[in-house]
Amino acid sequence: MRIKINAPASSNIKEENYETGMVQRMEAIKKEVQPALNSGVTADMNDAIQKLGESWETEMRKIYDLLLSELPEKEKVELQKEQEEWIKKIKDEITKDTKESEGGTIEILNTSGTTLGNTEKRALELAKRYDQRHKK
Repeated sequence: MRIKINAPASSNIKEENYETGMVQRMEAIKKEVQPALNSGVTADMNDAIQKLGESWETEMRKIYDLLLSELPEKEKVELQKEQEEWIKKIKDEITKDTKESEGGTIEILNTSGTTLGNTEKRALELAKRYDQRHKK
């Protein structure tokens, strides 16, 4: 089994902004873990997905905290509520994946993949929102 992690289309943006910087940082990590993803060894693949997931989560938390520090109180409360709803949605998706996988090695890869994909998407969404607030 080969897992290829592709850089999002937004990595083609020429203008330097938060999202572009985030994508560049994550591309370096993707390159680092790609051999493990291609190895076909489940433990190596899982470790690579975990590392990538943790890195995306770190990026998401950084941009989330940055947004919170800048938003007016009303928007801050809205973002916090939105983030709580996002977390609940991800937990529900993981529960669904767990039931569908019925245990085993594939369950670990499925749940890790679900978390990774959603966290990456959310981090990029928050970065775009930050960039929109700071357009010149």
